[in-house]
Amino acid sequence: MKSKRRSVRNGSILTSIVCVVMALVLLIGYKGLNWGKSTPPPTSTNAPTNLAANNESEPRFTQEVLEFPNSDLNNGPVLIPLHTTLAQLNIDSGDETVNTVVPPIPEMTFALSQEMKNQVEATLVYRPDIGGGYVILAPAGWLATAVVGANGSYGVTFQDPNNPEQNMNYSDTAWSCTGCAITSIGAYFPDKAEWADAMGFTIYNPLKFSERHILGAAGAEARTVRYTLSADSNGYQDEGAAYYDEGEWGYLFRSIKIHLSQITQHQEVVETLMKFFTDNHGPLFIADPNREKSD
Repeated sequence: MKSKRRSVRNGSILTSIVCVVMALVLLIGYKGLNWGKSTPPPTSTNAPTNLAANNESEPRFTQEVLEFPNSDLNNGPVLIPLHTTLAQLNIDSGDETVNTVVPPIPEMTFALSQEMKNQVEATLVYRPDIGGGYVILAPAGWLATAVVGANGSYGVTFQDPNNPEQNMNYSDTAWSCTGCAITSIGAYFPDKAEWADAMGFTIYNPLKFSERHILGAAGAEARTVRYTLSADSNGYQDEGAAYYDEGEWGYLFRSIKIHLSQITQHQEVVETLMKFFTDNHGPLFIADPNREKSD
């Protein structure tokens, strides 16, 4: 009799264990479906990001080319490759929610020559922290890495994979670092050097310009400069443009600079990249479509 009772008791225990295991399997399987999980943000098509790779299919910006008007009105539009690059966030806000809708790019009004078709490419730098981004032009084939700093400043660097010494950098203080902005304004706009000094930011090492001109006498053009720096000992030269603004938030400074050897051989490319910046007083900013709907 005892043996029979013991068998029944053991059978009950075994049944309970099986039920628990099955429940765990079902629970794991249910969670594995990721129901209700937010879609991960898009990854870069031309540079790695700081997000951990996973096995799920991540949405990518489906547009692969961008159409520009032709500077020659007798020819059709110029189509160039369009990449997307996800900005790396260097600080965790503590909010796990990120924007995942890649913003649409408006119709381009900036004209390109037919010769630029295979020499420049467009990159949409997407910022998951704000759901927007910006479009910038760079030499064809150069790889992008974009960042957002802890203080809110941000930028993107493009590097020539065949010659890493050659690079292009865009940076924006985003109204965040007042000292950075004032120092840069005083350096790139020498007539503002005394003002910067009075603000407590002395320019100790003035830049050595070989060429420099302000784009206009008033408005945003008066706060936009196009420049060339003297070549370094290795023959590399910097060409760039800068823009500043001031308002109720303080001071803003944006700049683009390309570090290149034998610039004269690529002068049309350089001028195209710089003009895209100066025409927009920075890159072309793309707003968060969700924010626009809520406003």
